[in-house]
Amino acid sequence: MRWITIILVFLLSINLTAIADDKAVMVLSNYAMKYSIETSASKETIWHLWSDVENWEEFDEHLEYSKLIDDVSFSVGDKGIIKSKGAPRTVFELTNVDRGKSFTEVLKLPLWQTVHLKRYFEVSPSGKTIFTQEVIFKGGLRSIYHALFGGAFKKDLPLVMMKMKYLAEQKEQKILKRVSEPIMYVVNLFFR
Repeated sequence: MRWITIILVFLLSINLTAIADDKAVMVLSNYAMKYSIETSASKETIWHLWSDVENWEEFDEHLEYSKLIDDVSFSVGDKGIIKSKGAPRTVFELTNVDRGKSFTEVLKLPLWQTVHLKRYFEVSPSGKTIFTQEVIFKGGLRSIYHALFGGAFKKDLPLVMMKMKYLAEQKEQKILKRVSEPIMYVVNLFFR
C-alpha cells in the first residue's frame, strides 16, 4: 500500500509539471511576460470568472482572499484588495475595463512600483476561446521587483490559467446538463 501511494504521488507530480510548464510562458521585453491558453469554454464564462473578484481564489490557490472595495461594479477606477498567502495585503486598481473583452489590474507595490496584470481574449483560428494574461513590472525599480517576483509569476501563471480553464469548462458542462435534462425528459415523453 505504501508503494502505491509513493508511485501515485510521483506520477501526479510528473503530470502537474507537464501540464503547467513555465517554459510556455512567453518572456516579453521591458520586464513583462505573457501566457495564453485555449479552451472550449465561452468568452462569457471566462469573463464571469475574471470579473468575480471575490472568488479569484477558486483558480488562484495562492490567494487567501480578494475583494473590491465599497461594492463597486468592476469598472475603471474601482479599487480592491488581494491577500496572497505569506504576503501583506495589496491594493489594486482597475485601470482599463472593456466589458466582456479585457481588463487591467494594477497592483501597487512599495516604493511607488506597480505590477500590471492584463487579461484579454485573442482570436483563435479553430473557433475556440483563447484567453491571455500579461504580467508587466513598471517603475524605476522594476528590474529589482522582476528579479524578486518574476520567477514566482512565471511559475504560477500556467497553474492559475489551467485551473481557470478547468473551472470554466466544468461550469459550462453543468449548465449544459441542466438545460438538456428537461429537454430530454420532454423528448422521452413524446417518443416512447
